[in-house]
Amino acid sequence: TSNRPDWLSVLGVAREVAAITKTKLKVANIKESKIIIKDSLPVKVSINDKQGCPFYNARLIRDVKVGPSPSWLSRRLELLGCRSVNNIVDITNYCLFELGHPLHVFDLDKLNQAEVIVRRAKAGEKITTIDNQQKLLTPEILVIADIDKPVAIAGVMGGKDTEVTTCTRNILLESAIFNPILVRRGRQKLGLQSESAYRFERGVDLESAKNTSLLAQKLI
Repeated sequence: TSNRPDWLSVLGVAREVAAITKTKLKVANIKESKIIIKDSLPVKVSINDKQGCPFYNARLIRDVKVGPSPSWLSRRLELLGCRSVNNIVDITNYCLFELGHPLHVFDLDKLNQAEVIVRRAKAGEKITTIDNQQKLLTPEILVIADIDKPVAIAGVMGGKDTEVTTCTRNILLESAIFNPILVRRGRQKLGLQSESAYRFERGVDLESAKNTSLLAQKLI
């Protein structure tokens, strides 16, 4: 239900069971593997709508090898009713189901001038989503854009132009907080549904944004 977004993950269910049975919850300690000074990142991140996006975490990972997922990963996703795509995308979905926070990953080299801008869409802008649907955007929809155009519908679905493929070598891992009302309105207006939107609409935890990103980084 809308008041229990914490149940939309393995960790959330485990926490509830621990409370009911009065047992201790075991939480993995995921440590930051490398600290990078923000000004040294070759990617510029701008949040033009802070009410729509109060928090945005970006991790740059270079020299990845994109291919089929190991059998344990694809099998676990299959049991959850999630189609295996590739190892990088599958890791973000795995982390979503484990910790409850949606992630998105961009092919860094497909972002024009390596810039990420969180803003409202401009009237008449279009985007082709990863499921090959072209959508006409309106100013009430929150998007992730590069210097030229929208590359994702914030909290709902990524765009085809920056999706991760077997040719991808460098990625930008996004973990953010998006306004639940904006996500719901945008999804409904565009006729889209996704595991990410289902969670963002109900509200996600700020602390989980960092932890889920760290877990994905570790697995990648």
